[in-house]
Formats: sequence, C-alpha cells, structure tokens
Amino acid sequence: MKKIKILFPLFAAIIVLLNSCDEVPTAFQYQKIAVVEGTLVAGESIDTLRLNWTGEVDKFYNRASLAIPNAVVLIKNSDGSIFDSLIYDSSNPGRYYSVNPSKKAEPKKSYSLYIKTPFPDERIITGSTTVPDTFSIIYSSVKNNDTLHYDLNAPPNIFLWSPSSNFGTYLPTVESLDSGAALIPKFYYSDTAKSDFIKPDKIAFRIGLPREQTNTLMPWIFLSYYGKNSFDVYAVDDNLMNFINQAVIAQSDELKDITYALSGGIGYFGAKTKAKNGIVAYIVP
Repeated sequence: MKKIKILFPLFAAIIVLLNSCDEVPTAFQYQKIAVVEGTLVAGESIDTLRLNWTGEVDKFYNRASLAIPNAVVLIKNSDGSIFDSLIYDSSNPGRYYSVNPSKKAEPKKSYSLYIKTPFPDERIITGSTTVPDTFSIIYSSVKNNDTLHYDLNAPPNIFLWSPSSNFGTYLPTVESLDSGAALIPKFYYSDTAKSDFIKPDKIAFRIGLPREQTNTLMPWIFLSYYGKNSFDVYAVDDNLMNFINQAVIAQSDELKDITYALSGGIGYFGAKTKAKNGIVAYIVP
C-alpha cells in the first residue's frame, strides 16, 4: 500500500533561466537552486520533507545525486519557537523526517519552515503555512465496505463534505490499497503485455474544483485497479493548491511562470487535512 501523498512530476526540479536580457534569448544558463517538497498533514508527524538541487536542463535528472544532505531543517511555531527539527535520512537521499511522533501538525495552526543548506552552497530557505481545519464526508453514494461492480455506464458516485477553513481547495482522492491488485482495462491504455508498459499510479487526484465547492462526482473512469480502494477528500492550503495548479499548467508552458510561496528556494511548503468518514469499497469486474 502506498502512503497518501500528493505525487506529481517535480516541475520545479529543472529550471531554465535566461542568460541574456535581449528581447530574443540566445542562450540558457543553469542556476543551482534549492528545491523543497514538504507538506504538513493534520494529526500526523512529519514523515517526509525533500530537499534537492535543481538539475541542468540538458541532462538526466538524478534525484539522489542532487540531494542536499546535512542541512538544518526546522519547523517553527507561529511565535518563532521550534516545533520540530528534522533529521536527514542517509538511506533515502534528499529525505528529512521527524523522529518525534508526538510532534503532530494541528488543524488551524500556523507553522513556518527554516532551512539552511550546508557549506559551501549555503542558502536560507523560508516559508509558512496554516493547516486547514477538520471536516467530514457527510454523504456518499458509496457505503463503507461496499462491493461495487465496475461499470462505465453506471451513474458516477457522489460525495459531499462539510466545509473546512484555512483551505485553498478540496482534493477528492481514490487510492488502491491492494499491492497486487489487477489493473482495470481501459481503452486508452497501451498494450499491457509490453515490458515497457507503465501502470497508472494507484493514487488519483481530481484537481480544479472551485474553491467553495463541497461536493463532487467520482466517475468510474477514475478507478484504475480492482480490489480494495479508499475514497477520501483532503482540504489543502493555498500554497499547495497554487503549486499544483501552476505545475499542471506548466506542462504545456514555460516553467519560469511558476511562482512559489518560498523565499530563497523553489517548490512548496504546504499543509493538508483529511476528511473524517473516509470510505473503503471493493471493486470487482
């Protein structure tokens, strides 16, 4: 089973900056910039914050070789006191994590990030976030522990939730919980028998909901695997919402147009809260 994370291509990992102020650019120059990937989750300690350098645009991006080890990574309370100090994971390059399970992010509470990278590439990166308030799924056409027959012609499933606060948007999600689950055939999948076929991610996110929308339809096409699946909703803060929305747009645009809620680096430092009353259902052919 995969942990629930917001996973998507790290568009910030490779940044192209102009080497000239001319109206018509003639060359590109690589700049070494720290990239942060960090999300506080309400009610949880900090499992992973990633810290890497950007890579050169014309070279393969190797996350491990561009990891930033031995940095000072602090999470602070709103009054400036230290909430938690993250430890570097030498077995997982670029990962920093909490060793104190009692240090759990609290809903509606604000936190700031402080990072100092080691010599000789010393940088100071800062950011802040407020964890969204708690909320709940209040209605679902899918009942907990239901067995559902996959049917593209059936009406989409409906989910409604109570409002949160301190949020940027809501992310309804579906996650496959079975590590060996069979893939649901789709007309747009390539030949699944080929050795280079890449299975779809077991975690799917529906983005682009209007900020105040507290309901959604979950079409059957969103499901990728048979077996045990969880249906949840997350409230995410503005930092995370803005980064996701801009990253999606940047797939067909220039990366230089992305803005970041960080000082001294790029990436994101955000927060999210999982709705209560999440649902687990079994999908069968």
